Amino acid sequence: MNTRWTSSADAVVVGFGLTGAPVLERLLGAPGANDVAVLDRGAFWEPEGHSFPGERSLILDRPLTVDPGEDHVLLRTPGAGPARLRKWWASRFAGGGSWLWYGQLSRFRPSDLRMRSAYGGALGPEVRDWPLDFAELERAYDHVQGRLRPFGCAYGHTEAAYREFDGGPYRKRPGPSHLERTLVDRLGRDGMNAYVGQSCLGGRAWDTCPVSPDTGRPAERGRPLLARPNWYVELYGRLREDPRVRLLGGCYVSRVLVAGGAVQGVEYLQRDDAGELRTRRIRCGTVVLTPGALETTRILLSSDLPNRNGLLGRRFTFTLERTAYLVTAEPRDRDLTDRLAGLYGNVVIKDFYDLGETGPLRKGGKFALYDAYVAESPARHVRNLRMLGPELAAFLRAERGHYVVKVSFKGESLPSADKFVSLSARRNAFGARVPTVTYAPHPADLLLQERVTGILPRIGRALGAVETRVHPVPSGEGLVSAHHHGGAVFGEDAAQAVLDRDCECFEARGLFVADSSFMPTSGATNSSLTAMANAHRVAGTVAARLS
Repeated sequence: MNTRWTSSADAVVVGFGLTGAPVLERLLGAPGANDVAVLDRGAFWEPEGHSFPGERSLILDRPLTVDPGEDHVLLRTPGAGPARLRKWWASRFAGGGSWLWYGQLSRFRPSDLRMRSAYGGALGPEVRDWPLDFAELERAYDHVQGRLRPFGCAYGHTEAAYREFDGGPYRKRPGPSHLERTLVDRLGRDGMNAYVGQSCLGGRAWDTCPVSPDTGRPAERGRPLLARPNWYVELYGRLREDPRVRLLGGCYVSRVLVAGGAVQGVEYLQRDDAGELRTRRIRCGTVVLTPGALETTRILLSSDLPNRNGLLGRRFTFTLERTAYLVTAEPRDRDLTDRLAGLYGNVVIKDFYDLGETGPLRKGGKFALYDAYVAESPARHVRNLRMLGPELAAFLRAERGHYVVKVSFKGESLPSADKFVSLSARRNAFGARVPTVTYAPHPADLLLQERVTGILPRIGRALGAVETRVHPVPSGEGLVSAHHHGGAVFGEDAAQAVLDRDCECFEARGLFVADSSFMPTSGATNSSLTAMANAHRVAGTVAARLS
């Protein structure tokens, strides 16, 4: 390959998000990783004392490294032409939303990895088993959860059952809040197996009254946005001080350079001091892609890969989601622990129903119940419920006096021939071809949506809701979810997959994918923990290779 290289490295990691972080942590312990370049579209920021960039800072106060107007995606859904979407998930700071991430830590279950075995060909040829034993993934879960230090109280479950659903280890926080206890007890009386789920603050930046998940009490009043000394923040500090690591922000990766069946390096664009785009190329024999399934798919489709089996961009899914708000008659508790429980806790219902004879899919999903007043902003109510004016004002007044419970469902969205990513003829401001997501629901997706739509009012009745507002079934732009999967799935052989079981590309040795692009099926719960666990697993292979 006759290429003008601008620099070199032992390894390049693209993306410093939820999956890039576990990879980098493990590479720091590899003796052969003496020069690791980390590329991110966002800017690597300098800490200012103990302050921390909050959500408002990311959205409003600081300039975007990648302007949404310069970078977008096209979405094509049934009955509609391609619509241009702003990529709301685009990076602002390096790591993007990882600095704000928090939520309930759910593991996949063994059945999530064996959809083909369980249902045969009934779900279509795109549905495949994972080439991974669950026990190996479980070991990675243990490690990642040990680093994230989730917390919970297990109310509603025995310890053994709790571990089966959400695993461990976890820190025990004070007992359930009044709201959590009320939800679990009432749902249990209706036959629904509810419990208080594990939660993780991830990179969560607290508001003006930081709260300890251990005590439920304020940490320090008057400190605007306190940077918690959690795993993600600590890792960032280590990377900034490690002489083996180069943090390169504001980098738009255009392609991976491949020759002779092996990776040669990475090409990216970066603006110079005058604002002009400059093309740069890092020569290296190991590249790990972790920028998220859509970005990884775009990069791979733009790269020098043969794609002989035609699977690049295929089996791309979003998590299936449904949302409802339940206005209850339960007066809001004034105890601080209870008022702030929504910041770090939620009640979970998993796998409690069966579609039976109504369709081929016989597995559940996860319902998470939150205190909407604490966990969400009014802007989200506007977006989710499409309320404005007097109607919104009345809803917000009800929230202040009584509990309003947000019910969020996450379920399996099955891959099909009508769900894929391709590159359009249009080009963005970086000269790159704009990705198009073509997305038509799998028949089982529609059955699951129908079933969940009927369950949401049942949950409302069990909780004595005086009003139940069910968000419309997502369609068009509403299909876009925070959880993207597939596009470069792993498998046993090169005829059926893009990556091998260690997530190394069949067509380019030395090219690894460690984000959720590898997932041939999406699982019946949030996928973040599974993606992080697999990233840790894959990083072990990368580290051994470098050594």
